[in-house]
Amino acid sequence: MTEEIEKLEEKGKSFDVAQDELKALQLKCEEYLNNWKRERADFINYKKDEAEKIGTLVGYIKEDMILKVLPILDSFNLAEKHLADNKESLQGFLQIKKQLEDLLLKEGIEEIKTADQKFDPNFMEAVGTNEENTEEVSGSPTPAESEMVVEEIQKGYILQGKVLRPAKVKITK
Repeated sequence: MTEEIEKLEEKGKSFDVAQDELKALQLKCEEYLNNWKRERADFINYKKDEAEKIGTLVGYIKEDMILKVLPILDSFNLAEKHLADNKESLQGFLQIKKQLEDLLLKEGIEEIKTADQKFDPNFMEAVGTNEENTEEVSGSPTPAESEMVVEEIQKGYILQGKVLRPAKVKITK
């Protein structure tokens, strides 16, 4: 009978050892699962960050391209002032200018409005002043409002709320 008791005691010990090994394996399995979950979350965050960086880069590339196109549009604006007398040749010219303006508008580029506006240093650059500071109102001269835009020298543009190029203007003093 002592042999049987010894066998049972051995089995009990091996059962305890097996239980300990099972607990250790379960803890290791749980650790691996948690590490996998953490790595998965890190990868998802990495993908989001990369998509955001690519979006920013595309915005910079777009901005650079637009800054290269704006001088062409400036040339159109300047030529338009000088060709205003020749209506026939002006039609085709104005159509090309309109297509270019439509392209910029489609890309989200907005022109900074300066006509009848007060000077705003956030969107405009003063390149000159107009010393004549009086307007004729009801037959008597009155002082014009200070720092009003009197002439736009070069158009300014905004892309998604960011000033690409400030408008160059003359203002009243």
